[in-house]
Amino acid sequence: MGRLARRLAALSVLAVAALVGAVAAADPPAWRVAGAQDGELWLLGSVHYLRDEDYPLPAIVDSLYERAGALVMELDLDDLDPAEVQAVFLSAALLDGGETLEQRLDSDLYERASVLAGSLGFELRLLERFEPWFAAVTLLDLGLQRRGIRADSGVERYLLAKAAADGKAVHGLETVAQQVSVFDGLSDNEQHALLEQTLDEIETPSGAIVELIDAWRNGRLDVLARELAAEFERFPELYDALVVKRNESWIAELEAHLAAPEPRLVVVGALHLVGEHSVIDLLRERGWSVEAAAP
Repeated sequence: MGRLARRLAALSVLAVAALVGAVAAADPPAWRVAGAQDGELWLLGSVHYLRDEDYPLPAIVDSLYERAGALVMELDLDDLDPAEVQAVFLSAALLDGGETLEQRLDSDLYERASVLAGSLGFELRLLERFEPWFAAVTLLDLGLQRRGIRADSGVERYLLAKAAADGKAVHGLETVAQQVSVFDGLSDNEQHALLEQTLDEIETPSGAIVELIDAWRNGRLDVLARELAAEFERFPELYDALVVKRNESWIAELEAHLAAPEPRLVVVGALHLVGEHSVIDLLRERGWSVEAAAP
């Protein structure tokens, strides 16, 4: 999940300089949000895909989990019906009429996607009836899995298992339908850009991906901010749809969680917490106290 949302050419490193200084400790990025009447949220930046060798996770992950009475994630992964999820994706992603993926893409991009899919042991023609955004999501998942980087090893899955064992409630900031609508609502140009961006990411040397995971693990917001800038550098139109609007839509939900009787741990992709229009900045603009979390 998440691994799709990050980057913007207009990003100023100065915009995150204060945060870099505030979270210099060797821990994943995390903040405490203080609400009215002792309301409290812990915001933890996550990496949706990890490797087996990334375990054990930094101690702050378990520490913040123990302080919280409930979990809040981008999606309520504890309450997903696989059949329903599949139906939502297929309904949104299927092309109308007899149109094909090859017809929706220019020949060079289609050929590039086809070659890359083949290198992953997958035939792109199996996605002929689906929109470009769905091809991007599918190929990204396959590409990361090939490198041993999997969603079922990600931070969310780790915490979800703990919550299930402990009987802690799990909440979502958006539904599957809402998340899918973000991608399905992209224009043709934006979908093409997303696919091209995805191919770039899959073709990135493994060392760059490992560097990003290490930056997350060590709270290196400067590196995360640079990744945000680099990933959207050629596709700035995607930033508003995939990052800004989602961040803005989460604020009301987060404010509602601040009114809960128990502290809650909010786990979202780390790159939603840095850069322009980050969740951190938006909460501060609303007048909430947001400070770096202590381990």
